[in-house]
Amino acid sequence: MKPEFENCYVNLPLRYIYTTPEYLDFFIENSIQPELGLDCMGDECLSMDWLIAIKDRLEEAELKCTAHLPFLDLKPASLNPAIRNASIDTLCSAFELARIFSPQRMVMHPSLTSWLEEPLFERSYANCLEGLRRLCNTWPDHPPLCLENTFEYTPDPLVRLVKELDRENVGICFDLGHWYSFSKGSEHDDFDLWFDAFAPYIKHLHLHDNNGRKDQHLALGQGSMDWEHIVSRLSELNPMSTITLEPHSKDDFKVSYEYFKTKVAPRIY
Repeated sequence: MKPEFENCYVNLPLRYIYTTPEYLDFFIENSIQPELGLDCMGDECLSMDWLIAIKDRLEEAELKCTAHLPFLDLKPASLNPAIRNASIDTLCSAFELARIFSPQRMVMHPSLTSWLEEPLFERSYANCLEGLRRLCNTWPDHPPLCLENTFEYTPDPLVRLVKELDRENVGICFDLGHWYSFSKGSEHDDFDLWFDAFAPYIKHLHLHDNNGRKDQHLALGQGSMDWEHIVSRLSELNPMSTITLEPHSKDDFKVSYEYFKTKVAPRIY
């Protein structure tokens, strides 16, 4: 059975598969395409045989995947050279790991520190740009790398990164839940500003809901985000980007998927 929506994925960290193999069974039995999170807590889920077994099972089920590069404790824009270099080295290793799965997209947190004052922010930004160039050069024809918004105050730094990198296979992953909570979209009511800035560069979307206070990863429609307006703007994307739903429980997945199927997909596909 093929996935109902060819360009739709659902988050599935490798560490979840390692601790609870039934997660992968659920995805395969229900023809759900995973966004594989590569952020392992250590070496426990990096056995090559184990990774290839996962790849083989997905291929046998005719399921594609996307990949989310590691982000915990990583700071590719750090002003500390040791932290910055360790972060880029980790991301380069993750590129090699991602190759195993032939992902349709790869997602990365640039982790820019928006609160830094000048000239420190410019130094941090330059570090991030140099690190991204180094990363991309290790695999020049990599699948689209999508830079994800997290704690940025405005969309400008990510747009600037994509423009200065100037690579056809680098774009933006617009995470709507992060905009609404981390970037205080719930207070500023500035979705249009962010969407208009990102739209020419969007290659991937992360969809989840929250109440504006923290990154809750609620099912779609279960928070206070204005999905009626959001979906009306997303429908303007041409072509429509790939999409990952990001629920954090099986129950939230079921609610999210039903909401996506009935209220989002008919308007964007």
